[in-house]
Amino acid sequence: MKIKNPKIGEIVDKSILEIENDEYNNCRFSSNIDKDINIRIKDTTFDSCIFNNIDFSNIELDCVNLIDVVFENCDLSNKIFDEKLVTRVVFKNCKMIGTSFINGSLKDVQFINSVLEFMNLSDARINNVLFDRCNLNEASFIESDIKDIYFDECKLNRTEFISVNLKDVDLSSCDINGIIFDMKSLNGIVVDRFQCDNIATMFGVKIKE
Repeated sequence: MKIKNPKIGEIVDKSILEIENDEYNNCRFSSNIDKDINIRIKDTTFDSCIFNNIDFSNIELDCVNLIDVVFENCDLSNKIFDEKLVTRVVFKNCKMIGTSFINGSLKDVQFINSVLEFMNLSDARINNVLFDRCNLNEASFIESDIKDIYFDECKLNRTEFISVNLKDVDLSSCDINGIIFDMKSLNGIVVDRFQCDNIATMFGVKIKE
């Protein structure tokens, strides 16, 4: 696994209220906003930035690109990054329920100890992406273009893998109860004996003791 970390140099503290439609480099945003304030961030690229303890519930992200960015302890639930570029980005201890990356491009991205239930990665281009101790229950990987994806101790209950290439992807450390595969996606995956029995049962195969 050779995932490139974000390249972040000397940074300047800024308030998220200062953001206008532009490009931001080497900034740290850590001050949250009042729940009565609504912000729209549109047509903006964040390059070499850190977001710490930000609740994006009242912050609309519209056409935002992320390059060399760290999100830590942030709530990005239901945010939309469809068709956008996300490269060398870390999401650590984040809440991302229902976050969408449909037809997006994710390269050298790390999701660490985060809640990613109902995340939608359908039709996304996924290259060198790590999911480490994440809850991906009921997430969707439908017709995603996958190259080098890693799962470590993740929850994959009722997660959908349809028409994707999972050859040599190791799921042996994960909880895959109720996971949804088609035959194409099953080809070449790595699981343990117990998981193998569960998958066989899912396709109606009876295992004789």
